[in-house]
Amino acid sequence: MNNIGIAINPSKDTENKILNMVVKKIKEKFNLIKIEIFNSFDIEQQNLADIDLLIVLGGDGTLLGIARSLNESFNSPILGINIGNLGFLSSVDISDIDTALEKLKDGKYKFVDRMMLNCKVESAGNKEELKALNDVVLARGTLSRMVKFTIFVDGKIYSTFKGDGLIIATPTGSTAYSFSAGGPFIYPDLELITITPICPHTKSMQTIVLKGDSVIEVYADHEEEKIYLTVDGQKAIKINHETSVKLSKNKKSVKLLVFDDYDYFKVLRSKILNNSKECDGEKL
Repeated sequence: MNNIGIAINPSKDTENKILNMVVKKIKEKFNLIKIEIFNSFDIEQQNLADIDLLIVLGGDGTLLGIARSLNESFNSPILGINIGNLGFLSSVDISDIDTALEKLKDGKYKFVDRMMLNCKVESAGNKEELKALNDVVLARGTLSRMVKFTIFVDGKIYSTFKGDGLIIATPTGSTAYSFSAGGPFIYPDLELITITPICPHTKSMQTIVLKGDSVIEVYADHEEEKIYLTVDGQKAIKINHETSVKLSKNKKSVKLLVFDDYDYFKVLRSKILNNSKECDGEKL
């Protein structure tokens, strides 16, 4: 890897102490042509054509935002280094930077592809296309009443129900809001889509797991109630009464760099289930 890019979330490193430390350590380990620094907030405006590896310094939100912002021509891997709170999507925490760079130098890593969702929002006179690495959520406003949702899968009606909302998630997003709403964990390398209701008024609507090439179309019958579509918990738009929301697998996946000793289940226990001390080293 001759050219390494570093995307930093400036709100998590206001004095550039972490950034400068990481740059110094990379220069000590690698004989690089160049290191380029990018602000994570405007990464979509930057030219990443010559980058062999993009290191993301931030938390899960930073990595999610960058994954959505990268253009279709970017094919290089992303290495997430957590300097935030949870850091479930990151390959390593900043405290392990020395070990991580040693493994990177020795080639002790692999690439994994994470599927993304494509979301087309269409209403009278308005069309918008969005991407999501975690999920797309349709949910009522804080003071609104329940909303009636109608869901089609591959052109066939799946369910009509009333509730607070709906979560359409990738395997990566199965550990996020979908999990909180009762959805299943999906192994991240799979290409599947889950649909999980938020507080359904009846038991007629249950979580369903669909194949990755399914096309999902959702209509929200809410009359004058407020309802919002949110992508990865970051970008939100208001949905009107006649809006169609169509979701499918995005043609572009995200390539993440993980190290050879990466243990998804250990990360799941320590970051999500919070019982790593009880389980580590035990055969259940």
